[in-house]
Parts: sequence; structure tokens; C-alpha cells
Amino acid sequence: MNTKPAENTKPAREYPPPGHVLRRLYISLVPDEREPGVLYSSMPLTAELFVDGRYRLSAIATMVDMAAGVMSVGITQPDWTATFDMATHRVGEAEPASTAEGVTRLVRAGKNIVVSETTVSSGGQVIAYVETTYSRLPWREGTLAAVGVDQPRHFGEGEESLSAPLAETIGFFRGAPGVVEFDLRPLIRNSTGSIQGGVSAMATEEAALHLAGPGSSLQLLHLYYLAADRSGPYRSTATALQLTDRTATGRVHLSGQERVVVQGTFIAAR
Repeated sequence: MNTKPAENTKPAREYPPPGHVLRRLYISLVPDEREPGVLYSSMPLTAELFVDGRYRLSAIATMVDMAAGVMSVGITQPDWTATFDMATHRVGEAEPASTAEGVTRLVRAGKNIVVSETTVSSGGQVIAYVETTYSRLPWREGTLAAVGVDQPRHFGEGEESLSAPLAETIGFFRGAPGVVEFDLRPLIRNSTGSIQGGVSAMATEEAALHLAGPGSSLQLLHLYYLAADRSGPYRSTATALQLTDRTATGRVHLSGQERVVVQGTFIAAR
């Protein structure tokens, strides 16, 4: 029987902590035994991750951000990394109750950045392609410990799976077209106490879908991670650059109380 998510009221020894959305998505990471620059990931594509019959592109981005981020931390230890840039492309579709399977490959490990690419498949067909860049950050006292990549990790063990649509679980509130607001909660914090990178993708996708209208799905979400903001509440805003009968192209940005956290572009199709 699944257990109730922990409230996470005490400092965690490891990231992500119990009850975190990354664990409730049942993400698994498996290192390649022969190639250190390759990491496999998987995640069940439950009905809660679909909107109008299509998977949320941000759910794929979240799984990949976890895999590529863990890989980058393993490369830069004892330092830490932060997501700088992530471009997620929809290549194909998947069915509810199927499994997303990712293969993350190291492209470049430089002095200040780590670049990787990930191909995501479901049912033997490629459904997404993701490019990521991470910035190296000096380790600081209080930073949560990195998860290891020397053995398989299954983050869903002992966790309750999502029981409501992803937007409802995170707590998104839709305002005017293209505007979404939500609060910072333990469920979505990153290792430094700000909003987790995959959740930033969820929030910007939600704003873009709200602007594009019912029946829309994102074909591309390209984000730049600019700063951390640990205050909340947050506002995600999508602005149209071009609207047609079948597509919407625009820019998105996510702001906290102090600064812009994420900025990027999207393409949506109906």
C-alpha cells in the first residue's frame, strides 16, 4: 500500500526529499555500466500527466532535468550545478499508462558548464528530444547531498503517486489568459530552496496552454534559467508573438516576488 507523502518539515539529507514531486512521478535512473557519460531514465505516463489526450511536454522535461542534472552533479562533484538552459521538443505522441524512457548522453563537460542531450521514447517510438546546459556552482554549506549515479535509483518507492491532474497537484491557479499563479511548497522546492527546474517548465507550459486555448499542446518549450527566488508566490506569464488558427508562438517568463526566475519561448499547436 502506498504511504502518505511526508510533510518534509525537517532538513533533508538527500535531494529530492520524501514527498517531493520528483518522487511522486516515480522517476527511475539507471547508469550505463560501461559508459560513464550515459544515463537511462524512465517514468510512467499516467493519466494525470495528460491534457486533452496528449502528454504534458513539461513532464518529459522534468524527468530529463532530473536525469541530466544528476549526471552533471556527478561530473562536477564536490561542486553543485544549476540548470541554465533546456530545450524540449515534442517528436511524437504516447498513450496513457505507457512508459517514457530516456537516454541521456554527455555532450561536453567543461570548466563551467555541462551539456547533455536526451532522446525519450515510448512504445519503441521517439516522442521527445531534449538539450540541456548546466552551470557549475561552488558547493556551499547547507546544500543538500546529491543522489548517486553509480547504481539504479527508483524514487517512487514508498511514495504516493499523483492522485489528481498535475496542475492541480502543483496548485496552479489560472487568472487572465496566459497568467498562472502558485505558491512555493516543499513539494516543488529544489536543493537550494527555490523552485525546482522541472516545475518551472510545468508552470510556463501551463501559462502557454492557458493562452493557446483548449485542445492545445506544446511542440517546443525552450527555457533559460536566470535566477533563484525563494520567496514566492510565483506568476507565470505567456505572451503571444504570433497566433494562427492552429498554432501559437510566444514567450514565457516566470517571476517570484524579487526577480524573473525563468524566461523562454514556446510553440503550441491545436
